[in-house]
Amino acid sequence: MMFDIAPVKVFGTSSVGVFIASNNTVTFLPPDAPEKIDDVVRSTLRTSVAKFTIAKSPLLGVFTVVNDNGVLLSPLALEDEVKLFKSLGLNVEVLQTKYTAISNLILTNNRAALVSPLLEPQLRKVVADVLSVEVIIDTVANNPLVGALAVINSRGLLVAPEATDEDLKKLADYFKVRVDVGTVNKGKSFLRGGMVVNDHGALVGDETAGPELMRITQVLG
Repeated sequence: MMFDIAPVKVFGTSSVGVFIASNNTVTFLPPDAPEKIDDVVRSTLRTSVAKFTIAKSPLLGVFTVVNDNGVLLSPLALEDEVKLFKSLGLNVEVLQTKYTAISNLILTNNRAALVSPLLEPQLRKVVADVLSVEVIIDTVANNPLVGALAVINSRGLLVAPEATDEDLKKLADYFKVRVDVGTVNKGKSFLRGGMVVNDHGALVGDETAGPELMRITQVLG
């Protein structure tokens, strides 16, 4: 299967994962993202495009957690925004947590979700139900921001270099995919902020170096 990678900038920054979220069928973009990003999304991630906001903000990558089964939205989401997400026929739920940047707390593919111990325990069932996944509570490199430090699809998981060998073993066991360490945008270890991945491809910040691109392809492609 082809795995394409496109280096891009959004709103003048290489932190593309802050603004964009995707599964294997739809990619969420801010309404004022330039048209050329739509084209790159369609050709690289091979999905349709939906232009939404959350709390009238373009930070879709921060305020959503998405897999092929459902979408979790930040507690900041407004009622009409929730309706728009639901209009796509997805299983959508607002996660009623005190944390607004929910993508930092949940790492998910279609099989499992690694959930930060920071997320209130009563919300674990919501995560399991909406995303139709097994939920595992753990940290990565002793850091509770598990969703910020890694990206995942159905084949691989790329995690920040701070992860220990034991972390890599655990992650491979939880998700049953290949796991390795890598960075984005010339050495940034908060991977999720610098890239968006699905099974078809990846959008990465335009500062991402050649060796980083190779590692991304090896692990996720």
